[in-house]
Parts: sequence; C-alpha cells; structure tokens
Amino acid sequence: MAKKNVKRKKPRDKTNSKDLVKKKYTDEEKVRLANYLERVKRKPIKFKSLGSNSDEPKIALKDPKDLLRKVKMMEALGTPESDLQTHLLDQVIQTFRGTVSTEGFDNDKVALACNYALSILNGIQPQDEIEGMLAIQMIGIHNMAMNCICRAMRTKRVDYMNLYINGGAKLSRVFANQMEALKKYRGKGQQKIVIEHVNVSEGGKAIVGVVNPGGGGLRGGNDKKRG
Repeated sequence: MAKKNVKRKKPRDKTNSKDLVKKKYTDEEKVRLANYLERVKRKPIKFKSLGSNSDEPKIALKDPKDLLRKVKMMEALGTPESDLQTHLLDQVIQTFRGTVSTEGFDNDKVALACNYALSILNGIQPQDEIEGMLAIQMIGIHNMAMNCICRAMRTKRVDYMNLYINGGAKLSRVFANQMEALKKYRGKGQQKIVIEHVNVSEGGKAIVGVVNPGGGGLRGGNDKKRG
C-alpha cells in the first residue's frame, strides 16, 4: 500500500503581543520601557509633500488639527516665531542630499528631510534661538561629514578617497566642537561653588584645600602654621 502524504503542521509561535503584555519585566527592563514610552509620547511634528518638483519647497503639516503643533515647532527649533522657524527649516532641508537640484526642489525628499531634521531637533531640544541655530548647523555639518564618508566608500581612486576622508574628518571635528559649544552655552548660568576644606593636624599645622563639588575631591593643598 502506498503511504499517504501527511502534511506536518508547523509549530506555532507562542510569542505574540498578548504574551508580551503579560510578560513580567525586571526592574531594569521596566526603567528601559518607561524611558521608551516617554520618548514615544514626545513625538515630533510631521510634514507631508504637496507635489513633485517646484521652485520653492511645498510641504504641509500631516496633522494640521494637532493642538500642540505650535508648541512642538517651538520645542524643536527654540523659537516661537513662525517666520524664523520656516527660515531655519529651509536652511537645514538643503543640507540633505537630493532635496535640491537644477530642476528645483523635490518635495517628496524635502518632506522626508524636514521630518528627519525635526526628529533630531526633538532630541537636541534647543532652549532658545541661539541653540536653535547651533542645532541646525550641527545637522548640516553631520550631513556633509557623512556625505564625504559615503563618497570615500564609493570611489575607486585613492587620491579622491584621501580627499573625502580628510574632509569628513575635519567636519567631524567641527561637529565635536559644536557639541562642546552647546554644552558650554547651556551651562552659562551655572555658578561655581568653592568650598575650602581645612584639616588641623598634630603640631598645629592646617592643611587647606579646595573641594570640587563636581567630584574632583580635594584639590591642591598648602600647609599653614597655626599661631
């Protein structure tokens, strides 16, 4: 007798969304999940394309009824002024490859570039117009640096490769300097606290040092004879 072909059932994947909801998380996983959910709640505003090529960028808000659209734009660009917001976005959009050509603006790519930029700006969160301009510059420098690196990977000429690598390295250093500048600017209002730490040892000698509240410990030290 011929054997019947019996189809074997594939084992079912028992992992689904319901199982994930029921999953018991460790304390460390709970912290990571809470951080993720907090970031998701702070989604940046999104734009959509209004056609193909044009002399000027033509994009519009995906959700014009979003009640927080003005707040989100201010948080992303560091300014409540709509004209300055448009100007800054226009500047950063043109640093993305393919958005502008001799035929004008590719609005599909413009919308994508705008959304990419707003996602990055949402992470930087500039607090004023100065930080907004610096954040825009940082995105532009990053884009140019990556463009140089991509060109270095594609070319077969060693002289061109070295040229692109050097250009990318210089731009990367500029980016690092921009980060330091942003950090320094944001710390402009911090006060320096100096605490003198005095220890009196046997024999009447006082050891005086400066305690750094930032974690540097006892810095310096002079012996002074107590009278």
